[in-house]
Amino acid sequence: MHLADSALPVGGFAFSNGLEAAVKSGMVATRPELIRYLKTALQQWMAFEVPFLNSIYADASPELLHRFDRMMLSPSIRKGSIAQGRGWTRLFKELFPNLGNSAKAHLTVEGIPPHWLPLMVLSLKSAGATMEQVRELFIFTQLRDQLSAAVRLGLIGPASAQRIQSDLERSIADDLVLAASKTAADATRIAPLMDVAQMLQPSLYSKLFQN
Repeated sequence: MHLADSALPVGGFAFSNGLEAAVKSGMVATRPELIRYLKTALQQWMAFEVPFLNSIYADASPELLHRFDRMMLSPSIRKGSIAQGRGWTRLFKELFPNLGNSAKAHLTVEGIPPHWLPLMVLSLKSAGATMEQVRELFIFTQLRDQLSAAVRLGLIGPASAQRIQSDLERSIADDLVLAASKTAADATRIAPLMDVAQMLQPSLYSKLFQN
């Protein structure tokens, strides 16, 4: 519960994961459109990130970690992933001094960039978290950060954000069970328009978020 707290300085608050560009381009302008966008985002995470999460937890081979890095096709999202990975490493080292360096050391030896997802999975596994707990934390924090960005962008209010998060988490329960059986071999990106929004972020004239 502590690791899921939005007050933790992991850096999620600084990244919109493409939502800001989607809003400013007119892709997302209303509450129903935001909900549709978030449903798409959830499906994207369960098609790409969750399968990698499952495989990394089971066996974080250098080949697997390099493959994850190669599939981060958007430069802005890749940069954000690495920045958040470094933030997570600093935080985890403070919370778990005896475990803080283990995950990063694993990536450093293999010459793999410190992406947030692998670091989160490996560090939580070293702290004793189950794969199911890691999946739940991942989905919760990803959705929470998107809704936090929506609030800061003025699309919805805080109370509405809480209702949307609760409703969406209940709606994907069955899908998450199916995603739990997938591996990195099944990983695919299914939402090209979201990728486009993410790539547009650096070109915005003014912005609240880094990517």
